Amino acid sequence: MKYLLLFSFMIVSGFCYCQQIKGKVLDKDTKLPVNGAMVRVGCKIAFTNILGDFSIAASTTDSLKITCFTYKPFKLPVTNTMETLRIELEPAKIVLNEVTIRSNRERDFKKDSAANREFYAKQFNYKGPKVINAFVPSGGNGTSQLLSIDIVTLVRALTKKSTRAYKFNKLLLRDEKTDYVNQKFSHGLVARVTGLKGDTLSAFVVQYRPTYAFAHKATDYEMELYIKDCYQKFLKEGIKGGELFIRPGTE
Repeated sequence: MKYLLLFSFMIVSGFCYCQQIKGKVLDKDTKLPVNGAMVRVGCKIAFTNILGDFSIAASTTDSLKITCFTYKPFKLPVTNTMETLRIELEPAKIVLNEVTIRSNRERDFKKDSAANREFYAKQFNYKGPKVINAFVPSGGNGTSQLLSIDIVTLVRALTKKSTRAYKFNKLLLRDEKTDYVNQKFSHGLVARVTGLKGDTLSAFVVQYRPTYAFAHKATDYEMELYIKDCYQKFLKEGIKGGELFIRPGTE
């Protein structure tokens, strides 16, 4: 009986074989590391660092799931022969018709942004405790009010900026603003207004990319005026760094 129990335990242990999975997450198009991607195995969660690396415990009964803002979800069954993984996430590209009205593009962004906020609702809404939350009333007489300090809450409030939840929240907000500017100051719009093409167009977009604050308040007309003004500067100054500047119509 004793040997039977031992044998059963060994079988169960084999099925529940646990290992530490390590890997690197990259952008499929650029091959650059993806920072802040959420790696989930069962109830365990990890995030990729600035180099795209992650490490997480898993068993062969689990599946490895990776999600990241602006990328398609990735899923892979866990096996007991996994070595260091190299995972390439495919950007969730939005194909737009060439003759799309710009106001519609902004509505598309709002729709996509709302979908992402719904998917990452918990991460977007993360606030974390404040220092003031650590001070709680503990009674008193008359007009006096005694306060006690919740040490755990105080420590969490003072260290929340170093937590993964806080960093992921800021990453989501940053990427959302970046995508918004990309929609308002798109390559297609700049090309239509300036006539620039290829590498020169890309250089112009990088050099004169507006801030999120301006892009958010600017109307379509104001954005076109901004591009025309920048184009006149571009004709005089060229590309910063001395790269070749090809004028429209001379290519």
